[in-house]
Amino acid sequence: MDKKSGWVEKRRFERVLATLKMEYSIVEGREAQKLLSHENYSQTTVDHLPKLSEKSSLYKAVTKDISMGGLALVSQNPLKVGTVLEVALHLPNYKASLKFLAEIRHVETTMEMGKTLFQAGIQTLAIHKGDVDLIAEYLIDQKKAQG
Repeated sequence: MDKKSGWVEKRRFERVLATLKMEYSIVEGREAQKLLSHENYSQTTVDHLPKLSEKSSLYKAVTKDISMGGLALVSQNPLKVGTVLEVALHLPNYKASLKFLAEIRHVETTMEMGKTLFQAGIQTLAIHKGDVDLIAEYLIDQKKAQG
């Protein structure tokens, strides 16, 4: 596969293919800034996280791949670049979902089996440090399993 002239890889973290269940809610402008500065994202456990995006609908999606810096999600709901999301990610063999804030960095629209799907790359903005360790463990396990 030839690289285009002037093409530069922007990813800082290696991706691992993974189909994981997730939900997300949209967090609006000022509320997003307020939540990003909330101490619960770095100081406490997931049980103490603020009730995020209570006014927003909860959407279901799946991941396409995951890395330490974010993930690619696939959803039937339209997505817009720059939108801040509260994400609840379900890792296998872990009973609680990992909750974090992320921003949509790019979106592609595709058609599969007559349905419009939205694939978005999202970048993690704020996450509890203990959840970072869980994601790292999952990535290592997946990398070994994929060879």
